Amino acid sequence: MLLLVVRHAQAGSKEDWQRDDASRPLTERGVEQALALADFLVLYGPRRVVSSPLLRCVQTVEPLASRIGRAVEATAALGPTAGEWAAALVCGLALDDGPIVVCTHGETIEALQRHLGGTGWSGFAARNAHEKGSVWVVETRAGAVVSAEYFPPASMGERLTPSAAEH
Repeated sequence: MLLLVVRHAQAGSKEDWQRDDASRPLTERGVEQALALADFLVLYGPRRVVSSPLLRCVQTVEPLASRIGRAVEATAALGPTAGEWAAALVCGLALDDGPIVVCTHGETIEALQRHLGGTGWSGFAARNAHEKGSVWVVETRAGAVVSAEYFPPASMGERLTPSAAEH
């Protein structure tokens, strides 16, 4: 089973955004990152796209969802304050039929790494990496991580390339 854990692409500054943070959109660079992510993630043949309901996350995975003919499944369990709720969801998804793309926030990925570190997910939790527009490719068997590889965000026009593998 593959879980492709994505941190949303570049969004406008929280401090400069005058409206509800849930409606903060991607920047022009973020839109470019979302398109590059779609090019990368489609190679894994995802069957589902699950996302935080916040606009920046949904916008990050919409190009992919459109390419594979799936709807983005928005869930508050991937929101920025989800914590253990996100960990429970991700553990459940790891037992599902994949690959599955999961798009969330930096603080949620940190919480996932914290909560899942001692539960057979140490390969994913070993490195606190979660740049905007990045991907963790996490392979699981029977709910435990077999391998986890971090892909940093693409620069404008560049393709995502793997960093040192996390195993």
